[in-house]
Amino acid sequence: MPSLARLLGLAALAVSASAIIPPGNQGALNQTVNVSEDDTPTTDNESIVNTLGQVNQKSGAATNSTPPSAPIPPTIVTALDGTLTNTTVTDVASNSTAPSSRRRSAKRQRSRYTEVFSGLAPGVHDASIEGTAYLTYTVVPNSTYNIDACLDYCDTVEDCVFVNLYYEFNDYLLDFVFSQESNLVCAAYSDIHNATEKINFGGQSSYPQVGNETVPLTYITQSSGWAADSLTEPEDPDGYTLVFGPTGGANNAPGYMGFAFLSFYDVDGCAALCNGRGTDPVGGGCSYFNI
Repeated sequence: MPSLARLLGLAALAVSASAIIPPGNQGALNQTVNVSEDDTPTTDNESIVNTLGQVNQKSGAATNSTPPSAPIPPTIVTALDGTLTNTTVTDVASNSTAPSSRRRSAKRQRSRYTEVFSGLAPGVHDASIEGTAYLTYTVVPNSTYNIDACLDYCDTVEDCVFVNLYYEFNDYLLDFVFSQESNLVCAAYSDIHNATEKINFGGQSSYPQVGNETVPLTYITQSSGWAADSLTEPEDPDGYTLVFGPTGGANNAPGYMGFAFLSFYDVDGCAALCNGRGTDPVGGGCSYFNI
């Protein structure tokens, strides 16, 4: 089960001195490499922290460009060993013969939800969430503040554990283009967020300019957040078994090979990166990861 306090999907890869072929490839083990753990590197925490300060993985519903209920995008590797990037797990793990990231999660029953924060009073300008692990959004009927419809939507979205429900005004696509004809936005996330992350106040020009008329700016009202009461543990990736966790700390151990930042908490994606990592200078292959 992913930690609720996580900021980023962080994959730390470790080397096994006794295995050249990763277990996810289901190959036979090679002969033992006689290397002491004292001679292998440990987790490069300084580089991880420095990279964390450079990566921005926060986003929200892009109603100005994306239609409601768009497919969830693939997991993106936003940094690899301290270098910023913007590519898919499949592209990064091109050496791997294992299946690509599928972001599988265990099936769950209809979830119960708890309100994390409430929206401001009707008519008072509010803000929507800009947060990590944004999945997709829909619009729900806006004749009432339709909380149940938004929570039902989260139940249908893979990995959804949190929704941000709000009205968005003066958005031309919501008002006139998208067939749903609703401005009550329900944004789904696989991370749980809080009111301090309500930072999108709108303020964009969405309507076309007509002559010298003033173009109205977008604004947000009644932005609330709802979190699932229970989460499900992801399935073990092919060739891997859960060793421990989840815990509130990360590994700091010998055999370290490198790290990646992922756009989602994606166990399959982390396994694919491990499988495609290749050998280290002493001949070991990746056989363990900490996410």
